[in-house]
Amino acid sequence: MAKTKENPVEQMKLDIEFADNGIILRNPEIEDEVTLALTGSEMRESGYDYGIDHSQEYRAIGKKIYDWLTEVAITEHADRWITTGANLHIKAELTGRPKE
Repeated sequence: MAKTKENPVEQMKLDIEFADNGIILRNPEIEDEVTLALTGSEMRESGYDYGIDHSQEYRAIGKKIYDWLTEVAITEHADRWITTGANLHIKAELTGRPKE
């Protein structure tokens, strides 16, 4: 007999807009919740060559996801569930327009 899984599941929406100088993170459910992460102006060593420093964008995305996990997803089930981790399922629907 197959064991049924009854683990809590939560979903998060996050819109990422690419800007000339970084990214803009938006919560599509709360219009005023906007985060700007700027691309570093310094070049840094990246493997075999030098690449643009995107560490601020990485931190902003990571912080947004971590805050949501700890403040929303875990808190929502804390009264009946001891959370030891999370499996994230990310679906990216690209926005934009076709090249002409």
